[in-house]
Amino acid sequence: MKISAVKFVCIWSLEIVFGKQREAMKILKAWGEEKFRSSNFKVSKNRMMNGYVGESPSLILDEYLFDSLEDFEKALSDMSQPQFSKFAEDLAQYVVPGSQKWKIYKVIN
Repeated sequence: MKISAVKFVCIWSLEIVFGKQREAMKILKAWGEEKFRSSNFKVSKNRMMNGYVGESPSLILDEYLFDSLEDFEKALSDMSQPQFSKFAEDLAQYVVPGSQKWKIYKVIN
């Protein structure tokens, strides 16, 4: 039996101010396109979700699957490049203060 390589699921979660999901998602989509063009996020697989049943639709989950924590750390480090600051600044007005955080999970099967 072959054992699969270790992978990590890295989830950035944030809550969006009520009624501003459309505006925030527009920024997140553009930011994501730039991440995959010019940062180490390009080595990951991505999907974005929002709350539906049991969670507020204002909760956004931006999920990345990486082969290593080093790849994830490099991707985060790349966010200091100047082309990304505008996205963070534009998004800030729509994020509920204190709601954003990263959670990291190790895939075990």
